Formats: sequence, structure tokens, C-alpha cells
Amino acid sequence: MTETLVRKGVRRFRAAGIAAVVAGTVMLTAAGTAAAVEKNLTYKGGFPIIGDQQVAVVVKAEIPATAKAGEPISVPFTLDVDAGQAAGDGLRLVGAKKLSGTINSKVNVALGEQKVSIPIELPIPDTEVPAEGSLKFTATGKVDFTIPAGTPAGEATSSVDPAATSHIVTDSSLGEFDVNLTLDPPDQDAVLGKTTVS
Repeated sequence: MTETLVRKGVRRFRAAGIAAVVAGTVMLTAAGTAAAVEKNLTYKGGFPIIGDQQVAVVVKAEIPATAKAGEPISVPFTLDVDAGQAAGDGLRLVGAKKLSGTINSKVNVALGEQKVSIPIELPIPDTEVPAEGSLKFTATGKVDFTIPAGTPAGEATSSVDPAATSHIVTDSSLGEFDVNLTLDPPDQDAVLGKTTVS
């Protein structure tokens, strides 16, 4: 994979303003008590050559117990992705040795009748395609967000959006491609946690 391809893919998806992954992932965190969350979710997405596959994602985040309207927040989070044996086989078939890219999704925050979708984008680091077995990688990033001043006090619920997009950049004849993901089954519990806004 060339550096030009990597830069091109990352620039394009930053400009798009969607953020990922699968998942996607977190919202609020402020100074003070936070609850560690580890959420196991499964998605289905269409891959080149191999077609629809199930992708397992472990979302790890710190959800704050409290947050204040008008104050900036920064939330680190991690996605552990297992794209499966077939994804590994498909990349090996076309001679891919490395991949990188971005995961784009949203976190949906509900506070009473108010609902806000926060875009998330996190980088997929340069990852070696294994010589055999499942394709796995870890994407780490953060969300910077300010709860709008004037937001009414109450309990906010943060949930992973059911859709995500992975943009994959390879060093093979496949080049770059997107995998559009949806929760499968769709009725999984995607709630990350609750935060009291004051």
C-alpha cells in the first residue's frame, strides 16, 4: 500500500464527516466518575469477492456519570474488530499484505424528546494481513464534543448507531473499497450508557 493511497482515503472520509465503524461509539465524558463499557455487537456487511459476511465488534468506552451543558468533553474509545476467516482469505487471495483506512459511524444521544447524532471517525492503523486465520484489527480514537449550552437537565442515553462504514485501503489489486455495515441481528442492545446532564 502506498502512502498516497492512505492519505487519499483518510482525507476523503474526513471530508465526508461520517465517523465510525462499526461502530461506532461514544459520547460524553467529563471529569469525574465514569463507567467502563465493553459492548459486544455483530454486524453484516458486503465485501468484494466474498460477499456478505458477519463482523464482530467489541466497543470499549468510558461513559461519564455526569456532564455539564456548555463544557467541552473528550472521550477516548476503542473498537476491536474481527472481520472473520473469509475476509482474511479474500485479502490473501488478491495478494494483500497490509490494510489501513477509517471506520465511520455515529452515536445517538437521547435526552427527553431531544435527540442528537454525533459523528465519529477513527483510523484503522496499518495492519498486517495474517498469513492465515481471521482478519482482526483494533481502531482507537476519541470524540471531542460540547453539550450545547441551554440543554435541559436530565438523563441522556448514548447508543451505537445501527449503521457504520469501513473504508479499507489495501496494497493489492483491490485498492480501496467500502464495507457498509448494519447491526445483525438488528435488535441487539446498542445502549452504551446513561449520563446525567446538569
